[in-house]
Amino acid sequence: MEERVFETRIGSKLHYFKRGNGPIMIVSPPAWGLSSKYLQEGLAPLEQTFTLVYLEFRGNGKSTRPDASEMTCWHLADDIEYLRQELQMERVPYLLGHSGGGTIALWYAIRYPDKVDRLVLLNHRLDGFDDGDSLKNSIIEKKRDPKMHAPLRAWTSSWDDLSDEKFAQKIRLFLPVYFFNPDASVQSKELNSIQTVPLWNYQLLHGNERKVQHQEQELGKVAAKTFMIFCQADPVCTPTQGNATQKGIVGSKLVIYEQCGHFPWIEKGEETFRDIIEFCAL
Repeated sequence: MEERVFETRIGSKLHYFKRGNGPIMIVSPPAWGLSSKYLQEGLAPLEQTFTLVYLEFRGNGKSTRPDASEMTCWHLADDIEYLRQELQMERVPYLLGHSGGGTIALWYAIRYPDKVDRLVLLNHRLDGFDDGDSLKNSIIEKKRDPKMHAPLRAWTSSWDDLSDEKFAQKIRLFLPVYFFNPDASVQSKELNSIQTVPLWNYQLLHGNERKVQHQEQELGKVAAKTFMIFCQADPVCTPTQGNATQKGIVGSKLVIYEQCGHFPWIEKGEETFRDIIEFCAL
């Protein structure tokens, strides 16, 4: 595995990992502090078909922390462009984003439509989209399972004024909520071993200090061939967001997995890798 830190044209530094064989697929993780390591663990089977380049966005890993005004998903899309330039590619052949990382990848496809060929979005969040009713219904459904009761209490408690270590503890406690089968949450060693997560990142991207930006009306700018996977039991990025995205991107494809949560490669691994590889081969 290759690990590098490079300097962008504006003087900031970005960190990435490169591993695998075949054409390059840039992997866009959430930027709120998880780092790309859980995706390095989970997406490893794709490295047999692609060379995966896992980017650590500004404020993550060894990448430079920016001014707070430039810590939005819209701004973070520039980091993908800096990486494209660093890799000396005319276009990004494959760009994959998960969750909030999918939000950033989608902004990249909107802002740089001539720089990406194929876009793969896994349970992405559509920036500025009101998904309140679907989120509420998902939580009501999860409350039916007694195994979800303790994790849900962590989910609904306040995160304000937590240390980075306490914030990481909260994430570990409510991890089962992300899954259809709460017992499946133990399958990711990376997610279960998180020790510190920068609350600064989270508050700017998803919390009280977030600057709301709206992607829905911008989706017509996407020129990349687009494939989306959503999961029926995902409580944070519900299929409603996938339906709205598909409606806005002409020719895009959406599949929805039943009995699966926020991490499809864990609960529906065979289907996830098959569908991604088949789409990329079209």
